[in-house]
Amino acid sequence: MSKFEGYYNSEIEKYGGIRNYINGKAKEKTPLLKRILKYSMKNKTILEAGCGSAANSIYLANNNRNVTCIDKDEEMLNLARKNSKLFKNKPNFLKKDIFELNNGNFDVSFSHGVLEHYQDSEIIDLVNSQLKSAEYVVVSIPSNFFKQEQAINGDERFLSKGYWNKILNNTNGIIVENFSYFYDSDLTRIKLLKILAKITFNILPSKKPYLGFVLRRKENVYNPQA
Repeated sequence: MSKFEGYYNSEIEKYGGIRNYINGKAKEKTPLLKRILKYSMKNKTILEAGCGSAANSIYLANNNRNVTCIDKDEEMLNLARKNSKLFKNKPNFLKKDIFELNNGNFDVSFSHGVLEHYQDSEIIDLVNSQLKSAEYVVVSIPSNFFKQEQAINGDERFLSKGYWNKILNNTNGIIVENFSYFYDSDLTRIKLLKILAKITFNILPSKKPYLGFVLRRKENVYNPQA
């Protein structure tokens, strides 16, 4: 069992089962999911690049979206398929490397907790790869709110908003929106931070656990009509 599979299984157990896990994660990640839904209104097609447990995609598939999940890890795909069994609508699951995406017709390609595992040049390649398949790319990553000892896999890089802006501005996309939100598996801690933000008019804490960016493919880039 991989580190990530063990992590997801423990999370599902903590939430009291798969249904509670999917619904609980969707509530915690509302700022991310609202933007994915917003930018996928055209054809309602979504690609998740690196699906993990597929909690996000299962939620989106049951909110009137046609979702395709890709991951190169067969164990992760098996876990994702298992998680989707209790739900009426299921994503499509494909074993594929996220560096090797082909031209596609998705409205949105998104990832959550993926890009922080790569170096700058690899992140640029990954985002450009997604822009080949979708008009919009939505990314969600942990910020430098976290300390290195909190890493799950050990290779995560917890970077500032400014550093992420610098990386993403070197891609074939234009940043059209950015956001930050309180998301962490430690719910008690997050509740306390939300209270702190409310009473300080969002001045504190200065950093939120997760950052998000929405990128639009630059005009004529990867456009077969151009």
